[in-house]
Amino acid sequence: MVAPQIITSGTVSVTQYSNQVNLDATANAALNNLQNPPIALRQFRCGLGGGSIYNIVGYNNTGATLTLDRIYQEATAAGQPYQIYRCYFGPCDQNGNYVTDFKMWTVVLNTNSGYAIVGQNLRLTQQELDARDPQRGAQDLAYTMAARGVDSSGLPIYELWPHPTSQCAYIGMYRKRGFELSNTQDAPITLRKNLIVHGALDLAFNWAIANMGRFPELKGVDWQLLKSENLRHYTTSLNQAKVADDDIETENFLPQLRDYLAYPPIDSDFAQGHDMGAWFDG
Repeated sequence: MVAPQIITSGTVSVTQYSNQVNLDATANAALNNLQNPPIALRQFRCGLGGGSIYNIVGYNNTGATLTLDRIYQEATAAGQPYQIYRCYFGPCDQNGNYVTDFKMWTVVLNTNSGYAIVGQNLRLTQQELDARDPQRGAQDLAYTMAARGVDSSGLPIYELWPHPTSQCAYIGMYRKRGFELSNTQDAPITLRKNLIVHGALDLAFNWAIANMGRFPELKGVDWQLLKSENLRHYTTSLNQAKVADDDIETENFLPQLRDYLAYPPIDSDFAQGHDMGAWFDG
């Protein structure tokens, strides 16, 4: 996830109940040909460190205008300072491409400053952020993440807070959803064939139990006993698959040390210059 350097050059003019923002020559030059990320992935706010946050959905260099995702609600004003930066992020791979199999974050790293966003800092809600900072005035390095909703494709969007205003790449590790198995080669190497078969049989036994009164050929068989026996085999195979999976890549375990970076973060730069053992003891 790439957080770009904040842009504040020049001034803007805004009109209440219009989604168009007019840029002066300096601001227009600063916004021309933005990449990594493009301007449509950045946010706009009028003023310095305050004001509502709007998503940018369009930019016209010739006309020197921005198009916002909704009408501007505040008062009409001309020659105003502004901020354009990025605080909303979707899950992406190491090349910046959005992923569709995302399930949940396990850790997000700021390798420049040497700290990790983990634990409850990955699971804040918008209500918690609103209580802490309703104006989103805190800006610098992000050390928490809150779910914000989904985009038009149904992919999750997250807000980093404090809002990052310095250029930085946040590196994340996440768990991904499974996919429908349709071919033999689709199954991960840790999934044995008998596990999948026992899982399918469990569904079949459920159907037989529910329909044994409708079909004569299903009568006279103790489907519940067969289901119980099959479930025992399935549970054993599943546990074996989990052990095999952990042998490939052991799951991360973080001890409950202040819920590990609960608030605020402890970065490696800080730790190198302080007696961390004494800090935790007292």
